[in-house]
Amino acid sequence: MEINNVQVCNVCLKSSDKENGAVFIKAVKNGEDIHVCTGCIPHIIHGSGDVVKSNATVQAELQK
Repeated sequence: MEINNVQVCNVCLKSSDKENGAVFIKAVKNGEDIHVCTGCIPHIIHGSGDVVKSNATVQAELQK
């Protein structure tokens, strides 16, 4: 997901403001735009989309 021009991985919650070298891919799951860091892409490709959290879940986990 993207919050104030900061990308957050919808799998591992890595954020672009804390990981300068991270690369994020924008994708769509269940009709909502998500972001996935390149480190988590193999989990989706070789596993399933079940590891991808919704933007609402990511937002809630970041507020903890």
